[in-house]
Amino acid sequence: MSKAKTKNGNGSVDHRRQEVQQIVKNACDQLNSEGVDARNYVEQLAWLFFLKAFDEAETRREEEAAFDDAPYERRLSGEYAWSSWASKTDHPDEMLEFVDGKLWIKLTSPDPKKGLGDDPLAERFRRVFDNVRNYCRRGASFARVVAQVDKLHFSSDTDVHVLSEIYEDLLKRVAADSAGYAGEFYTQRHIIRAMVEVVNPQVGDKVYDPCFGTCGFLGEAADYMTDKERNPNANKLSGKDLEKLQSETFYGLEIKPLTYLLGTMNMILHGIESASLELVNTLEVHSQNVSEKDRFDVILSNPPYGGKMTSDLQTNFRVRSSATECLFLQHIMRNLSKGGRAGVIVPEGVLFRGGPDQKVRQELLEQFNVHTILSLPAGCFLPYTGVKTNVLFFDRPTAPLESGELATKEVWYYELTNDGFELKQTRKPIEGNQIPDFLAKQKERVESKNCWTVAVDEIVQRGHVLSAMNPNRSDDYEHRPALELVQQIKGKEERIVALLDELEGFLES
Repeated sequence: MSKAKTKNGNGSVDHRRQEVQQIVKNACDQLNSEGVDARNYVEQLAWLFFLKAFDEAETRREEEAAFDDAPYERRLSGEYAWSSWASKTDHPDEMLEFVDGKLWIKLTSPDPKKGLGDDPLAERFRRVFDNVRNYCRRGASFARVVAQVDKLHFSSDTDVHVLSEIYEDLLKRVAADSAGYAGEFYTQRHIIRAMVEVVNPQVGDKVYDPCFGTCGFLGEAADYMTDKERNPNANKLSGKDLEKLQSETFYGLEIKPLTYLLGTMNMILHGIESASLELVNTLEVHSQNVSEKDRFDVILSNPPYGGKMTSDLQTNFRVRSSATECLFLQHIMRNLSKGGRAGVIVPEGVLFRGGPDQKVRQELLEQFNVHTILSLPAGCFLPYTGVKTNVLFFDRPTAPLESGELATKEVWYYELTNDGFELKQTRKPIEGNQIPDFLAKQKERVESKNCWTVAVDEIVQRGHVLSAMNPNRSDDYEHRPALELVQQIKGKEERIVALLDELEGFLES
């Protein structure tokens, strides 16, 4: 989990960084030459990384067991171990035949005699390999890719750190090329980091993302917990704490098989081998009756929005809605533990629409302390979507509320107009990033021209509308930047469309 230094006396870290970058580039180039497109070669590399990392973990556990004079049985041993079949690059056709035939059966068969068994680890392997494929059709090409991956060392902090950077860059580019994975958007790293800073997850917390995607939030939370520069408590971690970090800290659900694999691999690259990640439709398994022991201390998420859910999937929710963002927000509220903290990205419509959204906002304000709303500029999630979004930060009180008392007393707003990147498809870096200013002012809830506080009574009076309405801004359209005016117009258009949709639904019913 520690980060590699960028410089040392002999420059060996920088040299290794260049080597790792070249290794991954060579593998990608080889797959590209075979006609494998970017999205598919990310999948290809993901399962190869997965097997290589697992083999190294097995070797490490075997050595530790030998040191303690204890027995250890490898799950993938003999010819099925990466270190065995991946070394046979001089017989590429035999290697490819073995992987496509015998190894794949071992990884996917539900029969304990043919597969890996019937425990959770075996089930995880089946979920991964039932939903991916080997895109290499020629033995020679496959052998070259395997030879490159074999040069990587997942036990090396340098390799893992560099791989994590490269891997997430690949995921970002693939998501952009695939139109956000058909409704799922890659959350920008700087937004994730800011959300994690505010929510402040610590070892001992159970951290959950109900739609984990490529595990951006969970991976960043893992880094934050062990980063001594950002998190003072990281200096106090014991061996037991680090064990707890591995298997009792990170939880998530994901509906898409490929995204599930990418997220699982991303957590391994962040040093977490045993996160509790499930391949399932979150909205199908949602329950109103969640026991306190099954709830989570920290929830970080960017739920899919703009989707429509069928009526049969709405029956488990207290407030029924066809909008996925409304249902996911309810799921997060229901699964947050007493004293828990949440940071959730929602589209602007959730903050002002009537009907189901208004009912959910009312419950949110009454039962949770909505302490901060970060208003993001429209275009912040380009090239995937131009929809204006906000980050809701809220806590669940530990003590019961008095009759008629609202958990939220006041909401601190920050209107972000510059996140450090152009609000265009290219998203090139620019000067004036306001995120550091947001983080500094949020701690003390400072008020200035772009941040202010609103009492909950005022919010209730305006129909529980939570949209950011900056009282310090005058409508000086003549002197305001053109880009800002365009964003405001787009935001108003989205609001009009949402209201028309609501009216249309009312008339139809």
